[in-house]
Amino acid sequence: MRGLLRALPVCLVALAGCFTTGSENPPVGGAPPTYWQQANAILSRKPAADDLRSNLALVRQQADALRELSSEGADPAVVAAVEEVVRCEDEVSRIALLANDDPAVFKQSQMLATQFSDANRKAADAKKRLKAFGPRTPRGR
Repeated sequence: MRGLLRALPVCLVALAGCFTTGSENPPVGGAPPTYWQQANAILSRKPAADDLRSNLALVRQQADALRELSSEGADPAVVAAVEEVVRCEDEVSRIALLANDDPAVFKQSQMLATQFSDANRKAADAKKRLKAFGPRTPRGR
């Protein structure tokens, strides 16, 4: 149980780390934002508060907003990276729903806490891969 209580703060820190991809890169010279820039802007949003429920609400909003982006003309590799972020965020949401978005449930279930931690790590990794494309993808809109 003591190990589980130590794991929960790590899960929350990992979850918080999933939300930022760095500063937004505004379009240069009035050009419309690229697909990557739009995705980056969505992922740069901050939660309303620093608690699990606010962070999970943001994860769900981000996934929905990313799904709505038009990928027309965008680099297929960037589109695939955004789709991977959405899949990972959906997994974070799915596991959180199993726990009713309640941190106490993660404290009671080491299995759920581990799954949640793993899902958050995968989401953070997917966001890092997306960020690596940076603003250098001029084809995407």
